[in-house]
Amino acid sequence: MIWRGFKKQLSNYLVFFFSLIFAVMVYYSFTAMTYEQPLIRSAGKNTQLVAMLGLGGFVVVLILLFFMTNTNRFFIENRRKDISIFHLYGLSYYQICLWFILEILFIGIFSFVIGISLGVLLSKLFSMILVKAMDLPLQVHFFFSTDAIVSTSLVVAFILLVVSLQVLWLVSRYKFSQLKKIQLRKIKAMTLSTSQKILAVIGVLLLAIGWGLAVFYLYFSRQWSDRFGLFQGNFLLMLLIFMICVVGSYLFFADTLRWYNAYRPKRLTKNLRILSRSEWQLRLSSEWRFLGSITVALGLALTLLGLMIAISSLVMRSVHESTPASLIVTSESFKKIEPELKAGFPYTKATVTLKAVPAKQDVRISGEETMTQPEVMDMVSLTDYRAFQKMNDTLGNIQLKATDATIILSSYQRFLNEYTQYDKVINLKQRKLFVQEMRPNFFGDTSMRYGTGMIVVSDKVFAETQGVAYKIEVIDVARRDENALNRIVKKNLKGDWDHPIHHDLSWKNGQIVGEIKTGDDTENKESTIYRSEYASHLETYRQARSTQGLILFVVTFVTTMFIIATASMLMMRQLSDFKQKRKQYLLLQQLGIPEKNIHQEINRENRYAFFIPALLALVHSILAISVIAHIAQNANYGFVYLFCGLMLAVYGLFYWITCMYQKKFL
Repeated sequence: MIWRGFKKQLSNYLVFFFSLIFAVMVYYSFTAMTYEQPLIRSAGKNTQLVAMLGLGGFVVVLILLFFMTNTNRFFIENRRKDISIFHLYGLSYYQICLWFILEILFIGIFSFVIGISLGVLLSKLFSMILVKAMDLPLQVHFFFSTDAIVSTSLVVAFILLVVSLQVLWLVSRYKFSQLKKIQLRKIKAMTLSTSQKILAVIGVLLLAIGWGLAVFYLYFSRQWSDRFGLFQGNFLLMLLIFMICVVGSYLFFADTLRWYNAYRPKRLTKNLRILSRSEWQLRLSSEWRFLGSITVALGLALTLLGLMIAISSLVMRSVHESTPASLIVTSESFKKIEPELKAGFPYTKATVTLKAVPAKQDVRISGEETMTQPEVMDMVSLTDYRAFQKMNDTLGNIQLKATDATIILSSYQRFLNEYTQYDKVINLKQRKLFVQEMRPNFFGDTSMRYGTGMIVVSDKVFAETQGVAYKIEVIDVARRDENALNRIVKKNLKGDWDHPIHHDLSWKNGQIVGEIKTGDDTENKESTIYRSEYASHLETYRQARSTQGLILFVVTFVTTMFIIATASMLMMRQLSDFKQKRKQYLLLQQLGIPEKNIHQEINRENRYAFFIPALLALVHSILAISVIAHIAQNANYGFVYLFCGLMLAVYGLFYWITCMYQKKFL
């Protein structure tokens, strides 16, 4: 009887089996890369490769545990009749538990062996993808790790232990007398009480409110920022939207969809649509928690991916902003490398003269105090701006409309741009400048300058304004010579912070009080600012690419695995339910219902199961990403939208396989 029961569930176990194989393969590959010393040495210490891959592996374990426990619960619930019959035949509680545990161990061991084998074979592919994502100059070779196998076996053993304990708890709940109670619950599920109808309406209202807050997030966030502060207000508003959407999603499946399916107009008698509504009304009474959890988890996974992609996009964009040329170096340090540069390879150079000047511009940030104190600003003349522009095509053409006009080069405000307001007047010690325009700052790494802001002024204003003048050298070489240039820089320069300036600025009686001084001597009350020695494009790019590539690799693989795991769970539930519904479909055929209509019914039920949670999660994630876009502007969100399409494609594939299988064995 046990063997016959196992064979009866074999098709469900096959999906479970292959999904577990995939999970073991991914976890082994993540763990094996943490032991691959050439990869770790090539990545360098700054990327924290081992920690990031370890975090990815931990999340994989959580996904695997979620998948196994949910699937095991479904299997046990689906075989409650078998449990009750075995009770009648005299089998003890522990014998029945042992039956289920042995099935799980049997599948777990075989999945582990095959998953490890595939992981060993495909670990090189995973390493190649990681090396490409991090842009590392490394040749990947076949790698076998016994430590990774031991670690994977311990994880699988832990998960199987948790599932075995779950079996002991679940089996103890099912007795023969429970079958009648289950039947009564099914009958009761076909009707909704007044309170459930009220909750159904509340569910729709909560989703509408949550989505409305996300769509008009900027309007509400400004109000909350003014009341609670910038960061506290945004955090509380995000948390409120999240909680509203979570509760709304659960109520949507628990009551809203059930009430909708309870409505059966006469037009639904065609094509068995009324049968679909009845089936879904019945299923939602017991599976609303599962479907709600899938929806919320999928939305969170896609939102997290979108957040990581936004951050990576901004970081990689800042590489070109901070190092628009091959090398930016102080004039003092340029003299150290000039002889080797001249003897090495051709290059182009531009000298840019800057001035650190005391200036005041009021800046108001929503929910925070208005910044009214003077600060150090960097000033550049229009002539030097155009000289740098010849080497930096990202700098646009500018034309000052008046002598006292200025253009502010902001640090390309990607964060909280909508919450910041700048005054149109900049106060210097001897004059006022009027802001003509604000533009992104592609003038190089801010660590090479003193000021927090940068302004472009006319040559006359530049010459008449007092301040600390300093020069930076902008060097550009051909791409093929960047490695050689980087070696010269590393050989001769240390990358120190030097050339300090000191200031103690204040605003009194409508004027800036205080001076900017140079030198090492300073009073305790003065603020000191240093400049970096150089900024290398190749060095900055490699560091950013390796770090962000590693993060995207881990987040993308974990999200992909979670999507596959959730689609597998839905597929197993549909295939298992089909065994019980097959008799109903055969009866419909005997009653003369065309096969085409029955196939439409199969497609319809599977569409409900796969695409309602997926589409609801998709709406949640897209609106969440729109909220992130309000805060982190100018990021590239194309990849996450592509991944949303990939999620629908994966769910569509599992939906198609499920339909084909059911139609074949009808």
